[in-house]
Amino acid sequence: MSRFALVLGSHTFTDSRLDRLRSPVHDVGELSRVLADPEIGQFVITSADNPTAQELRSTAEEFFGGRERDDVLLLYYTGHGIREGDELLLAGSDTDLDDLAGTALSATVLKNLLGTCRARRIVLILDCCYSGAFAHRMVPMGEQRVHVQEFFGGRGLTLITASTAREYAFEAGEVTEADPMPSVFTGELIRGLDSGAADLDGDGEITLDELYQFLFDAVQLAQPGQQTPCRWVYGARGRMVIALRRPGPRPPVAVSSAPDPVRLPAARRQAVAMAPAAVTGAAALWGAWRYDLVSLGFTGGCLLVAALAGMAACLLGETVLEADGLRIRGWHNTLVPWPSILAIECRTTLFGTTVAAHRANTAVTRRVVLPAPKRLRPFHPVGFDDDVETLRQWTLRRGSPAPVHYGRTLLPLRNAMAVTLVALTLLTGIDHPWNRSNDIASVPRACRTLDKKTANSLVGGGTATLINLAVIVPREPPVESTSQQSSRCDWTYAQLFLSAGDVALQYTRYQADADTSGPRQAKQGVRKALAEQQRKHSQVTRPGQLANSGGFTAEASDRSAITVVAARDNIVVTLTFTSANGQLSMPDHAQLLDIETRALHAVKPA
Repeated sequence: MSRFALVLGSHTFTDSRLDRLRSPVHDVGELSRVLADPEIGQFVITSADNPTAQELRSTAEEFFGGRERDDVLLLYYTGHGIREGDELLLAGSDTDLDDLAGTALSATVLKNLLGTCRARRIVLILDCCYSGAFAHRMVPMGEQRVHVQEFFGGRGLTLITASTAREYAFEAGEVTEADPMPSVFTGELIRGLDSGAADLDGDGEITLDELYQFLFDAVQLAQPGQQTPCRWVYGARGRMVIALRRPGPRPPVAVSSAPDPVRLPAARRQAVAMAPAAVTGAAALWGAWRYDLVSLGFTGGCLLVAALAGMAACLLGETVLEADGLRIRGWHNTLVPWPSILAIECRTTLFGTTVAAHRANTAVTRRVVLPAPKRLRPFHPVGFDDDVETLRQWTLRRGSPAPVHYGRTLLPLRNAMAVTLVALTLLTGIDHPWNRSNDIASVPRACRTLDKKTANSLVGGGTATLINLAVIVPREPPVESTSQQSSRCDWTYAQLFLSAGDVALQYTRYQADADTSGPRQAKQGVRKALAEQQRKHSQVTRPGQLANSGGFTAEASDRSAITVVAARDNIVVTLTFTSANGQLSMPDHAQLLDIETRALHAVKPA
């Protein structure tokens, strides 16, 4: 593992509209000394004093290129930062405000270099000002409306900025230089590393968390209410040591008092508003079970889960604003550090307006939905806006200002459309309610389907067929019993006047009752028939085959018998083949399915 640092400072500019800065000359030299000290930073230093824009680009490209995954990289820049629209640019000595694209290092170029760098631990420290689009107006250094997290991303990146530190002030509408003074931010950065004051826990190592906490407290004490160092974290994990404390006694550290936690409870009354949705979802699930509609069950399940999850969040959830981060209490406690929050989004949901925190301390940026604040629509009390503003102020005061965005109001409609699309797909692909609007009123005659020719083909019977040098013939006529509820046809075969086996086909009609539809009872009948055959013959079940007619088919078989059971709407068709003492050979599997399919095709609505 190697440690490399690139220290850049711009102070004198050819464009007269960019004021000369006095602190970068001192800051670059002193910071390079501290970072290169073998007892402190142990960095290999590359520095550039007052580089041109081309030198900024080429030095940065060379610095980030050819690195290894375990390398630690630190880039520091002090000078003028210029904002043109949404683009942040770092000024070089030859930067021309009329040609920023060609004479400044843009954040886009720097972001691309960070994205392609192999190093997994990168620290970017900016102590610069931001300029607006108008050349005659300067934006004070670190102006808080400029959200640097919009420009930089990458894995394992920690970004620290000086926020509102500045060397000059507005006077009569024009920017004039203030009295020369060193940069407060960089001065405290150098002091914290050089003296070891940034080692807050006294273990001899200065981590990034300790360094930032030291800068935050020191700058706040030096300029109360005027300057807040800021930090954002992008995918960085674990404990990163930025420097060591020089051997010797640790100097006293002035630490600012941590603010008292603020609790934002969820709107308990919103749980009441979600109750009708939960009841509707439960009713849809019951209707799906009653009428065997998968699409209705999917829709009701989605509604019920959403309502129950929202009710649980309202009743159990709580958001606590703490010094270390945003603590979310609900099903489990989650602490989201302030530096990992990129934005606060107020978005409309099915049950009201909620707040989501966009976080970037994971490999993929994701939202964390807060159980509070949350309010019922269409009501929009003032308390909701107050809670959002409190949350925004906390991100600002803790050094990680996060902008507030208002999400699209069509989000619930989009989610509803997605659920509807899946439900329609299930409706047209599985349910087919238009094909079974009414239960079939009667069953066909079983002996019309299982006639003599069909039965003989299944058992190999007839006067011309010899098995074991004997003739197998059916006993005529077949036994047939038919009613409105069932129809059964039994063919019994003999060999030399001895029983050889039998074939039976039966239709059974199931009628809907107060709780269960006919088709659902038919499916339950399939399971019961298979269970009965298993008890009688110790048969092995092979369920789940689909007949060509769309009916559900399952089988049970052993060496002497096989049963095929199929259901279509509210009719169950059972085909049974039995061999007595092994006299009949087991039929071909395709023959069984063919007869079962023809039997299902004979089932037609009245």
